[in-house]
Amino acid sequence: MNFPAFLGISAIVIQAILASVVMAKDPGKTENRLFSLQLLLFCAWSGAEVYLIYHGVDKFGIKLLFTPALLLTYFFCIFTAVYPEHQPEASIIKSRKHLIGYFLPAAALLYFLWTDRLIKDFGSLAVGFSLDLGRFEFIVKGVVIAYLFLSLSTLSSSRRKAETTIQIRRLRYTFAAMLLPVAAGSIVIAFSKWFIGGATMYSFGLFPVLSIIMSIILAYTMLRYNLMEIDLIFSTGLVYTLLTAIMAGTMELFQELMQNILDFSSTWTKIITVLIIAAIFSPVKDLLIRLVDRFFGRQTFDSATVMQTILAELRKMPDQHRLFARFLSELQLVLDYSGASLQLEDQQQICVPETLKTCEVSREFAGLPSDVNEIDAVIQHFISNQDRALADAARNLKACDIRHIFNLADNDRHYGFLLLNAKNTRVPYTTTEVNLIMGLVSEIPHLLANLAMIARLIEQEKAGQEIDWARKMLEAISASKVTRFCDMPITSFASLSTEIKGDMIDICEEEKNSFIGVYDAFHHGIQAVLTLNIMFAVMRCFNDNRTQLRHVNRVLRLFSQQLCSAVTIVRVDGRHIELANAGNPSPLIISAAGVRPLFSDNSRPAGYHEDFEPQHQSFEMGKSELLFCSTNGIYKAFEQLHGKTLEQFITENTGSLAHLPEKVADAIKSLTNQNFSDDITFITAGQL
Repeated sequence: MNFPAFLGISAIVIQAILASVVMAKDPGKTENRLFSLQLLLFCAWSGAEVYLIYHGVDKFGIKLLFTPALLLTYFFCIFTAVYPEHQPEASIIKSRKHLIGYFLPAAALLYFLWTDRLIKDFGSLAVGFSLDLGRFEFIVKGVVIAYLFLSLSTLSSSRRKAETTIQIRRLRYTFAAMLLPVAAGSIVIAFSKWFIGGATMYSFGLFPVLSIIMSIILAYTMLRYNLMEIDLIFSTGLVYTLLTAIMAGTMELFQELMQNILDFSSTWTKIITVLIIAAIFSPVKDLLIRLVDRFFGRQTFDSATVMQTILAELRKMPDQHRLFARFLSELQLVLDYSGASLQLEDQQQICVPETLKTCEVSREFAGLPSDVNEIDAVIQHFISNQDRALADAARNLKACDIRHIFNLADNDRHYGFLLLNAKNTRVPYTTTEVNLIMGLVSEIPHLLANLAMIARLIEQEKAGQEIDWARKMLEAISASKVTRFCDMPITSFASLSTEIKGDMIDICEEEKNSFIGVYDAFHHGIQAVLTLNIMFAVMRCFNDNRTQLRHVNRVLRLFSQQLCSAVTIVRVDGRHIELANAGNPSPLIISAAGVRPLFSDNSRPAGYHEDFEPQHQSFEMGKSELLFCSTNGIYKAFEQLHGKTLEQFITENTGSLAHLPEKVADAIKSLTNQNFSDDITFITAGQL
């Protein structure tokens, strides 16, 4: 196998692989299909060259060679209309008629080619063949040049509309990929024609090599989104340039030392020099890499180790704000950014430095794919989706020097955005650095979930402790169970919820101040028990109902956080009852004749308003009557459990008043066993 044949076969293999890879990446894209078609035409071109090399130059082989060459110029015009940017105004793709019309010149040339009217004469050469197109020469070249100018015109239109760095880079690589084979091939053909006296010479192996370069450049731009990192190329090139200079200088130095000073032979000098170069190559290379990275802004690190170190620090943070602040400070140590900010859903913003000015990020950026984070890629994403508003918003972020944007989110919630400004060195963020940030960003929601879980556990523990303290405080002031009060039979019932909503029965049997109080403090836990303690104290400082309740209202009003309690006060003197009510349901008088409420309207609880007017009533209890006083919890219980009011239940059971308290308690027993959401408290008084 000679060298031109090897180049042709290599071109076929490489281009077939690239065509398959590009097509497999996204077969639905028009530009991918067109690019793969062009590569297959290049394969046919290289295959025709191999045919000519092995079977000799003949007219059939030349026809096979020029058929894909002519078709390529046409399809490249279509390709430049859709890549690197879709150009809907490009005339060649406006309609099917335009596609057919632009194909007619190429079709005419193919017709002339296969009807033996295009090639006047040809001759075999050592590395190719000479060709004389006769009178059709200028027509063929005019058509090819016209197609090339059409492609250049379309690419120029793409250049005028390019906005992002990615668009500009893709355009540059497309220009390079197209002009390289065109320019190099044209120069070779022009010079060969001048040297061999008027005939065009075609060299085997030239166009396969140029087509390989073109295919690789275009495939690279289509397969990679971020393209070549110029700082990587610069740093690597600088390292190996310096390394070559140092190795060459070292070799020259040791050869001079050993031959002229130590008088070693030439053979031994070469052997020892090679061994010395081999020994110092790796250490010198590593040293140069560190120096270049230090001075030109590139950093190398183990991203997994760095991530674990940062996450270990973040797990120590006690709250969300400190976690985010530490996150930004740790990132700055690794990335050396000029600025970064976190814009969170709760309108909180954390910036490093604190004086950093940032643009507002639209909530719709939360829908960005995780791998689209570089700002030019974000702009391109919205342009591709034809979302002009979000593309403009992304441009505003770029104008604020934002280079990357990351979503802080999990499957359940979006927490906000991480915005990174350019580095202090102005070099791009490397792939390793971007992968590190993406890994950390994906872990942040888990850290926040852990903080939320810990906060809930602490709150539950705190609430549990408060309930325990409230129970102990309530036990200290609650009345012990009594069966008689001032020679009148008493029945009491109390069931407190797990939160202690604040119901309490207060029995005071002092000589000049005897009363029974039924309280329902608002709120729950410590706050409710605080209200009950205040009432317990104030009620014992005064010995009549009106004075007691007014002073309770005044004292509760003194607190900055409103404290309120419903209250019913019962005083007994033989069969004479003095009763005051504020906020509780109206007390009931129960007899065999039915149920009678003492008050027809509602009243406000103590502590609710400065203007306070409790309900009062004095009356004589009948021998077969029962006084029933309660908080509103029992009314809620009957409505929830039985779908009827307490009065309706009592009316249905007035036949045996002696057992009425037990019947009421049994009727709500299932709720009290389930820790009903409200306290249930009532008392009955009366001789039956």
